[in-house]
Amino acid sequence: MELEEMKSLWEEMSDKVEKQKKVTDSLVLKMTRVNYSSKINKLILYEMMGALVCLVAVIFILLNFSKLDTWYLLGCGLVSVIIIVFLPLFSFKALCRMRAINISGNDYKQTLMAYSKGKIQFLLVQKASLYFGAILLVCLLPVMGKLIAGYDFFKVTDIWFVYALSFPCFYYYAIWVRNSYIKATMEAENILKELQQGS
Repeated sequence: MELEEMKSLWEEMSDKVEKQKKVTDSLVLKMTRVNYSSKINKLILYEMMGALVCLVAVIFILLNFSKLDTWYLLGCGLVSVIIIVFLPLFSFKALCRMRAINISGNDYKQTLMAYSKGKIQFLLVQKASLYFGAILLVCLLPVMGKLIAGYDFFKVTDIWFVYALSFPCFYYYAIWVRNSYIKATMEAENILKELQQGS
């Protein structure tokens, strides 16, 4: 009888340990999902603020497009609008791909692979933003000069001085933003990697 009691007690303890492990795994998974979503949502918030600024700029340019009275100002306006519209869209698409990862439905390897694909796409968009942002700066300054101040920057001889002042500021700001995004994506990846350590 004593052996039967020990066997029964052992099975009961094993069941409790198994239930506790399931609860712990569930809590770890939930916390991982919450922390990961928080990191990605923070990036989405930054992109939404940037997209709002872009939307205001596009509306302003389109409402005043008739004031761009030369072919080169029209070209600059068109290029500016295209860049301002498409860069936030590509960035949102990449972030949504990262956000849509099913952490609880996938195993660790699938989750990390899905995240890696989204991260690569997002960082490629950020790298493209650096180059297209420089083109945007070249195109947007004359457009805004015409729409706000009313004169053609291309006919002003000191436009290159304006570019010379603007480019270093743009460059350091763009690098700072890109490094911040790289840091945030690495933090999100580390959150996912903790899943394997916890399992």
